[in-house]
Amino acid sequence: TQTGGGCRASNYIAFIRRALVKAGLDYVPVLSLNFNGFEKQPGFTVSAKMLIKLVYSVIFGDILMKCLYRMRPYELEKGSANRLYEKWNKYCMHFISGSQVGFKKFNQICRTMIHEFDLLPITDEVKPRVGIVGEILVKFSPTANNHLAELLEKEGAEAVVPDLLDFFNYSFYNQNFKTENLGFKKSAAVKSNLGIKAVEVLRQAATNEYKKSRHFSAPAKIDELAKMASPIASNGNQTGEGWFLTGEMLE
Repeated sequence: TQTGGGCRASNYIAFIRRALVKAGLDYVPVLSLNFNGFEKQPGFTVSAKMLIKLVYSVIFGDILMKCLYRMRPYELEKGSANRLYEKWNKYCMHFISGSQVGFKKFNQICRTMIHEFDLLPITDEVKPRVGIVGEILVKFSPTANNHLAELLEKEGAEAVVPDLLDFFNYSFYNQNFKTENLGFKKSAAVKSNLGIKAVEVLRQAATNEYKKSRHFSAPAKIDELAKMASPIASNGNQTGEGWFLTGEMLE
């Protein structure tokens, strides 16, 4: 991926190509997945179906992460949360890999996953909840953060990690500030706000199921995060995680 912002993700492509040149493999093409039109790749296009599968997979990942981290520290039977995770991870991969990725089936999978995790037998312990926030790679990749969630659990805490999908909403939401203060076209803000609405529609089934559950909370609204952060960090602070990091901390 390539964002074009002032952060790590803008440099991946150049570093990968540099490494290939040094290894004598400069003939290997490196494709830039970006939505800013930075590079055109002949033979590689992001189709509507691929984009839908991408969003589905992010939502599945967010559900599995939220449910696993919420239930695993309290499981009555050791390993039960991981087994349920592996079961649904495999099922989601099979669904995404298939040719039939209907919205109705997708919603059913989201609801059923959350419901099954909600029914997992757990203790009535009360443990400190520790939020993991920050740069997008380090926050979500166990390899990059030295398996921080597992470490926190071993120390007797519950790890809480925000949804990856919220970062996309953050990127969309930023267009409003750019339109109001930096002279960007109003159409860019309109399209971005439609993008936020589309994201919320796609994860509505999961959000509703979280609200019905005993153990889970629904994801935050991006405008609420922006409002929480605004007394501390301007919504114009958009490099990398920008004001979004502050919003996540406050949430």
